[in-house]
Amino acid sequence: MMKILIVCSDFPYPADHGGRVDTWGRIKALAELGWKLHLVVCGKQRPAPEELDAAGAYIERVTLCERRSGLGSFLHALPMQASSRMELSRVELEGGYDYVLLEGDYVYPVLDNPAVKGSMVILRVHNDEALYFKALGRSAHKLAHKLYYSLESRKFASLRKRLLTKVDSYLFISSKELERFKREHPGASSVFLPPPITRDSFESSSFADKNVVFIGSLFMPNNREAIEWYLAHVHPLLLREQGYQFIVAGNSRGQSLDWLNAYDLTRVIVHDTPPTLDAIYESGYLFVNPMQNGAGVKLKTIEAIQNGLPVISTSIGCEGTGLADGEHILVADKPEQFYMEIKRLLDNSQEAGRLLHSSQQFIRTHYNHKEVLKGLIESISPGYHKAKQVLGYGER
Repeated sequence: MMKILIVCSDFPYPADHGGRVDTWGRIKALAELGWKLHLVVCGKQRPAPEELDAAGAYIERVTLCERRSGLGSFLHALPMQASSRMELSRVELEGGYDYVLLEGDYVYPVLDNPAVKGSMVILRVHNDEALYFKALGRSAHKLAHKLYYSLESRKFASLRKRLLTKVDSYLFISSKELERFKREHPGASSVFLPPPITRDSFESSSFADKNVVFIGSLFMPNNREAIEWYLAHVHPLLLREQGYQFIVAGNSRGQSLDWLNAYDLTRVIVHDTPPTLDAIYESGYLFVNPMQNGAGVKLKTIEAIQNGLPVISTSIGCEGTGLADGEHILVADKPEQFYMEIKRLLDNSQEAGRLLHSSQQFIRTHYNHKEVLKGLIESISPGYHKAKQVLGYGER
């Protein structure tokens, strides 16, 4: 049985935000393909016993190590997100891994752990981190935060060069970032691995209540910037529409949401860190993704479609997804145009239903996560299927 070590900067369960959704879906797919999975996590939050139990259904062994941040991490040549996880280079691991799957650049220090020597290294590229942190700097309000994100951006650009000498294959979540990477590094092994489909069957909106929904991590500066843009420029125009409400939901990690009070919150409902999102999706008519800055794929767009909501997005909010304007979603970058597209769907539930059906069909067809993983195994491990035949081991 082939053995893989999955290395994460955050415990992947429960899958309650974009990065976890992607990682947890991949863990389930790899387990279903017959892999023996070990997981090591270096993060600040320790999972609860029931979360560890849930992971145990797919993962044979879980190892936790502490993330340590301080002045030394900030001054390190590596980005602080990576240098604060240096414990990964020392944590005790079983070894004998055929593959090591890095869930992002943050866990780079594990490559200095003796237990992974000789393993083939695969990197899941959630974002071009240099571009992502540069974008976070544009979204940040405080000068100190802007300086931090700018410094991290430069360090991640340097780290990407190091990774080129250590990574055997790259799995890009964004087709746009994959294309750019291939132009810059045509000799590197890289494929587009779409985010996993998280639902066995997709939902379908009743288009009853005219609720416009945004769901995203409320502690992230780029999500805050998106909400502020919408509240400042689009929401006031929609207050003319009878029955319209704007529903905002997401994890604040305990941070204050007082910044919302700078805007007219008439017909705005905020769900801070809700235990589940199902009822919020069910109450929605459509989903908006008014992102102004960011990198990678905004999984909130994909999740909304799976949960039965047609999407109106800025160009940034849908980049790298493959979703086409007018065919699968509606794209608008100027406030007046964004408002008009929302009004268009609120006034025409048949058009909203057509977009939803088209976008869901696109995801079903092009976002087959397990099949892409299976193809990757075949391409980078030619002896894998021969070994399975000899051992008489098949997929389960």
